[in-house]
Amino acid sequence: MEPVIQYATTSDGVNIAYSSMGEGPALLFLPILPLSHLQVEWQMPGMREFLQAFAASSRVIRFDARGLGLSDRGPSDRSLEGHLRDIDAVVARAGLTRFSIFAASYSGPMGIRYAAEHPEAVDRLILWCTHAHHGDVVAKLPEQANQQREAVNQLAGVDRDLFIRTYLHRAVGWAEGETANQFVDVAKRSIDPDSFFENLAHHAAFDARDDLARVQAPTLVLHRPAFVGSSVDVAKGLAARIPNARLSLLEGESVAPFIGDTPAVLRVAFEFLTDTGHAEDVSVPQGGAIKTILFTDVEGHSAMLQRLGDERGREVLRQHERITREHLRSHGGEELLAMGDGFLAAFESTQSALRCAVDLQRAFEATPPLHGERVKIRVGINAGEPISEDGGLHGHAVKLAAQIAALGSGGEVLVSRVVRELVTGKGFHFADDTGRAIEGDGGPVTVSAVLWKEESP
Repeated sequence: MEPVIQYATTSDGVNIAYSSMGEGPALLFLPILPLSHLQVEWQMPGMREFLQAFAASSRVIRFDARGLGLSDRGPSDRSLEGHLRDIDAVVARAGLTRFSIFAASYSGPMGIRYAAEHPEAVDRLILWCTHAHHGDVVAKLPEQANQQREAVNQLAGVDRDLFIRTYLHRAVGWAEGETANQFVDVAKRSIDPDSFFENLAHHAAFDARDDLARVQAPTLVLHRPAFVGSSVDVAKGLAARIPNARLSLLEGESVAPFIGDTPAVLRVAFEFLTDTGHAEDVSVPQGGAIKTILFTDVEGHSAMLQRLGDERGREVLRQHERITREHLRSHGGEELLAMGDGFLAAFESTQSALRCAVDLQRAFEATPPLHGERVKIRVGINAGEPISEDGGLHGHAVKLAAQIAALGSGGEVLVSRVVRELVTGKGFHFADDTGRAIEGDGGPVTVSAVLWKEESP
């Protein structure tokens, strides 16, 4: 059953279409700008189920932004202030007094500014693959990604239809052909195609950078480092500048949260929305909850002990332990667990973790054989939000690092897609395709091999 469409009128006379479904704490979904059409979006497989998942325990309120979808499309103020009037009107008409906000893509500045100006109303804020000002995105994009963005934008002056299709296929994911086509349909039914580019320019001009420090609501910054339309540094900047913010990095490359690792997105969002702790309990300044996990394993450990015997075998392993600990210390790694034939360690910096892994491989390659044995290790690296408990780190992020290492051979450094994206442009080189993947909680996790003999970061 489709949600019932109702209307609210803004202070400057714009009629805004909105819908409400479910019961429980109110959750206001801001329009996923630059698109917005309540009925067409509801008909999209994936998005409908995504919204229904939230509506199972919350009252979900959605609306079409001014100029889009079922709201008035005539001339109106398209500034950030104008769009905030849309929120004001919907909040008043729907009778909301205390609610959370989910803001994605270009609606991020709307959520940030509204939360800063209405601390008494906004309970929690979720920011998905977004920014405070699009200029920050442009400044942080790798050169190649920026060139691609500019090339796509130039299509607007040649063929508006081709521009919309290319723009959305790039944002949604080149592999998501059918879903991307559905987004194209949403765009064309949201607004006259000839006005799409100009309206996008209005959204890109939104600037809520000065509002970040004024946001009092606990905030969850969700980001996919593999998303080509932004940079993980932008997400880290949001988490660093919003006082009570945490950052969570997720697998996937689509700007659409219901494509790819949807279960992981829902799990993290639900945990945040239902967390009854104090704001300071979820505060992670500078993105401090993110750890890079390094797991090492000596190849052929058991066979070596059989060949050498316990005493000489232990001499080889002690040499391995000494070399590994020296490099962990020199690169700022925290030793979490020594297993005799391997180590589990955590790093605050992903670059430091990779440099440590590369230097370890070089050190073992350069170390003369002992008792005729040359130690070879395999290394797996993952990044995420592990659970801190009993002086150690646990959870999916840690387990995945061990699974990644298990895929490798002696002398290899394998990393998850998240790790690879975090060090983009930092001088590391990777094999184009290892042909290896792990089944993670949200679907297959792509694994890449570091070409460490070519490294000079």
